[in-house]
Amino acid sequence: MSTINSLGIGSGVLTADILDKLRVADDAAIIKPLEDKLALSTQKEEAYTLLSSFMNTFKTSVSTLGGDSLYLARTVSGNTDAVTVRAEGGSDVQSFNITNVSKAEKDVWNALAQTNKTVAMPGLGEGTLTINIGAVNGVGGTDYEIAYTATSTLDDIKTSLNDIAGEKMTASVLQVGEGQYQLMVTGDSTNQAITFSDSNDDSDPDALSLSTTLGFNDSANNIQKAKAATFNYNGVSITRSSNDISDLINGVTITLNQNQTAEQSANIKIAQNDISVTSEMEMFVTNFNTLSSNLKDMTTTDQTKGVAGIFSGESFIKSISRDITKILTDVDSNGNSLMNYGIDIDRYGVMTLDSAVFSEKFIADPNALELLFSGDSETDGTFTKLNTKMADYTGFGKLMSNFSDQIGTTKESLISQYDKQKASLDTRYETMTKKFTAYDAMISRMNSQFSSLQMMIDAQANTSSN
Repeated sequence: MSTINSLGIGSGVLTADILDKLRVADDAAIIKPLEDKLALSTQKEEAYTLLSSFMNTFKTSVSTLGGDSLYLARTVSGNTDAVTVRAEGGSDVQSFNITNVSKAEKDVWNALAQTNKTVAMPGLGEGTLTINIGAVNGVGGTDYEIAYTATSTLDDIKTSLNDIAGEKMTASVLQVGEGQYQLMVTGDSTNQAITFSDSNDDSDPDALSLSTTLGFNDSANNIQKAKAATFNYNGVSITRSSNDISDLINGVTITLNQNQTAEQSANIKIAQNDISVTSEMEMFVTNFNTLSSNLKDMTTTDQTKGVAGIFSGESFIKSISRDITKILTDVDSNGNSLMNYGIDIDRYGVMTLDSAVFSEKFIADPNALELLFSGDSETDGTFTKLNTKMADYTGFGKLMSNFSDQIGTTKESLISQYDKQKASLDTRYETMTKKFTAYDAMISRMNSQFSSLQMMIDAQANTSSN
């Protein structure tokens, strides 16, 4: 708009209001269409961002259903207090029975009580204690030696044992009563026996050896004996050194928790995880419907309401729904399709899932569903094909990315046009304002000259009439 308020004062004709009206008309004809196009371009950018998010979320579901890991998941039923079974993905689907569980145990020694843990043990002589860990039937194992003297305390022996053999056993001092302390030695591994022997180097024949002082020369103080784990697997007797058995069944770990009575048994079933597959399918249906609904809103024109979707003129965006639906409704070479598993797409593009039918079909023949969904080495499954299609759309340098670049390029071009046209109009009206001002001054001078001439004519006419 013109900012020269005095324009038109001289002539009364070339006013600022005329310039303002001309500028409004030019803005409406030149600037406003560009502003509308820029607003539409911004709306397309926002719509693309939303659509891209829906596409990526949908692709994640497609990728999961088209991959192998989902179908390799396993569930284990029939665990009992006696055993816990864990099955890795891809382990064999099977059932088995476990009975007669007898857990592997650690060797535990409980020394004779002493009245003080920090005072020398009464009657103790001087010598060397040898601890053997891991011998089988008295053969083998590893020897560890600690020296002791008449001044050795219970705490001293505990510390020496832990220092020399701490990688194989744990020694601790417990206060079991008032003025009653006991040294406890526990093996760190099951099925590894611990034995003690010593040589008394003291010249005093009445001096006691450490084994005698602690009672480690008496098997009665071996309160828990090391032993292997044993159980029956489908009636076959199994022995292991640990309570965690991972070498019996490929991909399966059996943990023995407690001993069984003769009447007890654990009937274990390892199956494919139909719950996770059904849950993933339900998530896919939700993501499909979200994407489908938004694509419909963005591409459909409602002539009765006069409303057009933001991408109603974009054939590329319109093709997305068609491509996805075509793959999902295809029938494979065996005559199977998603429709056989309780999945349906109505004429409005809304997908529904009958979870009960889906789960029932999957449990009945999991391999058939996996073949339809994921395919095999020779054939692509439904979701493998769809994942390939989605990869063509999403990702850097793909179709969606190129479409986004086109939107950005178009907007940059519009901004450039807008800036040029606005600058051109600003320059034009600055020039017109200067010209109007000059013309107004000229008209004012001419009016003034004409007024003087008119006065002279009028005066002459009055003189002549007298």
